Amino acid sequence: MNSSAIKRRERGEVNEADITHFASFDEPELLFLLYSKIPVERSCAAIHLWKYQSPTVVGRLCQQLAIEKKLYTKIALCETLAKCAELSIEPLIGLLGKIGKNQETKIPGTGFYKVSYPLPRDIAARTICRLGTVGILPLDKFIKSSKDINTLAQAIHAYGHIVYSNKIKCSSSPLQELYARHPKNDFLKYTITRCLSGIHDEWAKSFLLESIQTGCKGLRLEALRSLLLLKIEIPGNIQNGFSAEMQKLESFLKKKLIKKSSRC
Repeated sequence: MNSSAIKRRERGEVNEADITHFASFDEPELLFLLYSKIPVERSCAAIHLWKYQSPTVVGRLCQQLAIEKKLYTKIALCETLAKCAELSIEPLIGLLGKIGKNQETKIPGTGFYKVSYPLPRDIAARTICRLGTVGILPLDKFIKSSKDINTLAQAIHAYGHIVYSNKIKCSSSPLQELYARHPKNDFLKYTITRCLSGIHDEWAKSFLLESIQTGCKGLRLEALRSLLLLKIEIPGNIQNGFSAEMQKLESFLKKKLIKKSSRC
């Protein structure tokens, strides 16, 4: 085994022999194995626990995900939680913004040059995205009730990704209510702007056209991107005020959208 393979195993990467070895373990044995000091064993426990889907198992998987340091073991935990679908959504919402420090917490100063929805950096949000449509109603409820700004931002990232990726037709009402509660929080306004790239109604249109003219550069660039993805016509008087960077982003995304449309 070369040094690269050894390092991957130290980070929890498993092979078929590992998976086969632990296939006969029952639920209590696998739950105990989640505490193993050996990352490969923790990964195998996470992989096999999909056979024992229950609130208890999901709870233990989430507990381990919150403290897990090894990359491949984290991946195994997330994959099993994704397979548990409806059982996982509420516990994962409880972990939003609480694992690691890789979350997006500031408005980027540059535009996002892709027509796909950005995958959230937060590991709980990323896993929720994999659940697909089952995550919409719980996230909607959470967005309407939560007061923690960082957690709300991660929930919006997940909500927007699911809506956009699954082409779900929904109202902007939860985002309207959220903005009404926090009208002066620029970062939340930015996350709402991104989320609206998959929601086309009158409030979304009005909000985006206002955002493209006000606020910081990053917010204006994101509003432009959402308007283009929604194929909302931007009035000439607004286009005349575009910076060179906005013109560049507009030109690039329009070409990408034309290519995407020709492939469909």
